Amino acid sequence: MSQKRKGQLTTSPEWAKHLRKYLKRHFWKRERLAEKRVIEIELKNK
Repeated sequence: MSQKRKGQLTTSPEWAKHLRKYLKRHFWKRERLAEKRVIEIELKNK
């Protein structure tokens, strides 16, 4: 089950206990990249 919270750009997959460390790192990496893309698009549109 994926959830997208207010203010987040990416969804988080269901985290199995033995994969949480990896998936948290992977999720936040994608979140940071998505934020960078949004900022770049906003700067180009100005």
